[in-house]
Amino acid sequence: MRRNLDTHSPYSELIGRTIVSTDPEGKAIEVSYEAREQFTNRMGTVSGGMLSAMLDSVTGLAALIALPEGLTAVHTTLRVEYLRSVRPGRLTGQARVISTGDRDIQSQGELIDASGTTVARGPATLRILRKTGS
Repeated sequence: MRRNLDTHSPYSELIGRTIVSTDPEGKAIEVSYEAREQFTNRMGTVSGGMLSAMLDSVTGLAALIALPEGLTAVHTTLRVEYLRSVRPGRLTGQARVISTGDRDIQSQGELIDASGTTVARGPATLRILRKTGS
């Protein structure tokens, strides 16, 4: 079930993604993100859209480590609860799979700031697909 999650896409580079740890047996992952100054709104806090992108990333990665090779998953829903505003800097994303069915996989993720405070969290549902053209 080992996947190459270290491959970077333009999207992962934009959000400053670094894999910290994976636990395929526990279907969990920890990821570091860099919330850059360019991600801020007019109040100087990180835009909710960028936090949402980071939750999309970490919940998707949790699903990927839980699936066998040959399968992938794409988000069908992501619900985000914004708990606190956050300034630019390093954020930690943690997610784990909470259920897997024949067609869908559900994960739960959260973003934590440098002080250990959860700033956003939410569940995601992803559709399980067979990889094509691999």
